[in-house]
Amino acid sequence: MMNSAYENGMKFFRETDEAGIQGVIDGLSDVSPQISRYIIEFFGQAFSNPILTYQQREMIVISALISLGDTPNQLKWHMNFGLKVGITPNEMIEIATQCIPFCGFPRALNAVFVAKQLFAEQNIEVNIEDELLNHIDERRERGLAKLQEIDGKHGEAVADSLTDIAPMLAERIIEFAFGEIYSRTALNPKQRQLVTLGALTAQGGCEPQLDVHLNAAIRVGLTRQEVVEALLQCSPYTGFPKVLNAINVAKKIFLSH
Repeated sequence: MMNSAYENGMKFFRETDEAGIQGVIDGLSDVSPQISRYIIEFFGQAFSNPILTYQQREMIVISALISLGDTPNQLKWHMNFGLKVGITPNEMIEIATQCIPFCGFPRALNAVFVAKQLFAEQNIEVNIEDELLNHIDERRERGLAKLQEIDGKHGEAVADSLTDIAPMLAERIIEFAFGEIYSRTALNPKQRQLVTLGALTAQGGCEPQLDVHLNAAIRVGLTRQEVVEALLQCSPYTGFPKVLNAINVAKKIFLSH
């Protein structure tokens, strides 16, 4: 007899992507049917929780998989699923773009090519403009303003800590991460912070950076419950240790506020 989480999961997939989950079940049925049950139960538990929307949850998962860098099949599955629950193709590419400062160009580029393949298979046309191309000379000023808006004193402290040893890195954080990436309009500040939390949690060993970006998540309007739920959403993809470390960082932040 199946439990309620499994039943909720199957109901969820019937409403969103029945063929997709059936492919997973069929692929595992002869060697590890229990894993497909675990997957369905997870979806039944997580996606029935209204704290985050379906789109938010998949943005987090996609960013975590991009950051892990070695899961192209799962990334493609979740990109396809993301489209089914309402993430737009432009948002999909922007998620990969947002990940660049946190997991690097190679992993982000690999994700873009996975998305490109998926779009080609589904005849989806994407035409994304370089919206800041004609404003490059404003990048530093724009970056400083965005850094203050998103990270406040925590971001300034990171930049200041680098001035005596790696001032060029401080400038790249200001001009590129904030003057370019964070200043694009395809994702709103809350979405960008959810994507960032997914990417950093998946990386592991980024607790100081998680501290900054968890504070930023609260600063841009995410609630404590949404932040915790975002970290929990990562657990099936990153494993429990990375999520436990991230939760401990969040706990310290909540206690200090």
